[in-house]
This record gives sequence, C-alpha cells and structure tokens, in this order.
Amino acid sequence: MKIFLAPVALGLLLLTCSSPKESNHAVDSAAVDTTKNDTPLVSGNGAAFVYGIDISSYQGDEIDFLNSKQDTLSFVICRATLGITVTDTDFKNNWSLIPQKGFIRGAYHFYECNDDPTEQAQHYLDIVGTLAAGDLPPILDFEQAGLADIIDKQKIQSDLLTFLSTVESATGRTPLIYVSPDFANVYLTDPAFAKYPLYVADYNGQQKPSVPTVWKSEQWTLWQKTDTVHVNGNQNDYDMFNGSAEALQAFINGTGK
Repeated sequence: MKIFLAPVALGLLLLTCSSPKESNHAVDSAAVDTTKNDTPLVSGNGAAFVYGIDISSYQGDEIDFLNSKQDTLSFVICRATLGITVTDTDFKNNWSLIPQKGFIRGAYHFYECNDDPTEQAQHYLDIVGTLAAGDLPPILDFEQAGLADIIDKQKIQSDLLTFLSTVESATGRTPLIYVSPDFANVYLTDPAFAKYPLYVADYNGQQKPSVPTVWKSEQWTLWQKTDTVHVNGNQNDYDMFNGSAEALQAFINGTGK
C-alpha cells in the first residue's frame, strides 16, 4: 500500500542486517521506532504495541525468509486484489505461508473508483475465500491512485459503502479502511465510515498518527508509520496495532476494538 499525499521523509530504517538466505535476523522493535525516542512506544494501557508489515508482489518471495520466532513482527498483511480483474501474483503463496510462518495474516483490496463496487467486493471474496478465525478482518485500501477520473465525491462514498457492506455481509467481519488523514478528510466525510476500524497511513514521525475527522471520536486501530523499513533487503510498509498482543486477539475475535 502506498500513499502519495506528501509523506514526511523518514529515511531508511533497518530491521535486520542479515541476507535473505540467513536465518539469524531478530528484530528489535525499539530500533525501528520512527520517533526520536530510543524506547519502544507503549499504548494507552501501558502495554507494548504490536508490529507488522504489509507485502505484495513488489516484495517477491520475502515471506519465504520471515519467521515469527526470529522476527519481532506479529502480523503480515498482503495484497489480494485490485479492481475487478487483477489478483496480486504473489497472493496465493503469501496467503498460504503467512500462518505457516507463525504470523497473523490479513488481506487487502486496492479499490478502483471506476469499477463497480459489488463486482470488486465479489472479486476480493472469490480470491481470498473463507477467512480463518485467527485472520484479520478484510481490509479496503482507498487512496488517490484509485480515483482514476471519478470526481463525484458523493458517488465515491456511496460505492465504497456498498463495497464494505457487501464484504461484511459475506464474511461476517467488519472491514478495516486503510487511508491517509488528508485524503480521508476530502473523500470520506460520511459519518457512516466511522463504524469501520481505521487503518491510518501517516508518516509523520510522531508518537501518534493524525486521525481523520470522521474517526475523531474513535481510536485508530492500525497505523502505517512509514513505507521505508527494510526487512532482508526488501522495502516494506511498517505497521503498528494500537494495543497489546492480547488486545489484537480480542479485536480479531470481535471482543475488542
């Protein structure tokens, strides 16, 4: 997932010094914190945050070299589909190997505004299949690159809500929305979006992300802090869950937010 609305330059962050063929690549979450502090951030209840990355065909076979027993990551999110016809070429392998490697998995759909929302939802559902009990909820990736030539904000929002409700009805899971604050404040102004957990992309270098207006009364759920973290030589988006490992499990189980 990439956001193109003037991200803050954070520099390259290194999660590991090993080569892809080596197995000793433990990650220190404090070392990759994007704030100026040298200590890990903590959530509001004092528990350490939970970290992950998201991957797609751009990272190739990166999942082959990850291991939850060695990498300080708890979840891996992979791209599944784009629009109504495109499937990420590495999705099948990523989706299969993520849990085998010991990570919680998630799958996202890149939304194209010039494609029918119901057909997009069905494409995502067909490719991802049945979500396991331990999987993250479905994820909708909405960003400027998906606008195409559509400028009717009311139609965009109506169609997005159609996509979300279709996926929610089919899976029994409330999807997350991945979006940047500035972009959301322009295109996601309907209060109906507040029911969907926020996966905010904000490369601000601070200890917390900016939250779009619609979600001001809600907490963010996932935060993509930067897109310049390197794991085994691959550049990744670096994500944080707003809470402890126990809170993440409660969120997946539908008993927490």
